[in-house]
Amino acid sequence: MNTLILLYLVLFVAPISNLIHELGHLIGAKLAKADEVKLYLGRGTSVCKFVYRTTEIDIGSVFFTSGFTVSRREEVYKPIEIVYITFFGPFLNAAVALILYLLFLHMQNDYILVLMLYNCWLFVMNCIPFKIKDQQSDGYIIMKELIGKGNK
Repeated sequence: MNTLILLYLVLFVAPISNLIHELGHLIGAKLAKADEVKLYLGRGTSVCKFVYRTTEIDIGSVFFTSGFTVSRREEVYKPIEIVYITFFGPFLNAAVALILYLLFLHMQNDYILVLMLYNCWLFVMNCIPFKIKDQQSDGYIIMKELIGKGNK
């Protein structure tokens, strides 16, 4: 892998793909009529914040790392709402990967390929149910809600 592709992966692909993933959760929360949604991209000190009505996007100084989205609603979410809020993150990565694949078929390019593969990777990894300490994958949250242990 050449240096340019590596820089592209770290500085562009990872943050954009993570943003796409978190925007999926944000869309799911909006569909569930969340009272407030906060999307965090990256870690570290906040360097940029966008606020629009009840939605906030906060970008950290280490923007190329992961992100997370938090939503709240006065009325408690039903398990099925938690499932689709959670599912929309990986789903949006899969949709973007499919679009990039179709684009790649017509315009083969390493940059499109890396972006497509990273979105595929995010989709697959987030669908696998696992829990490490307090961190739960999207697949784990969905599985937990579907088998009825989400509210216990």
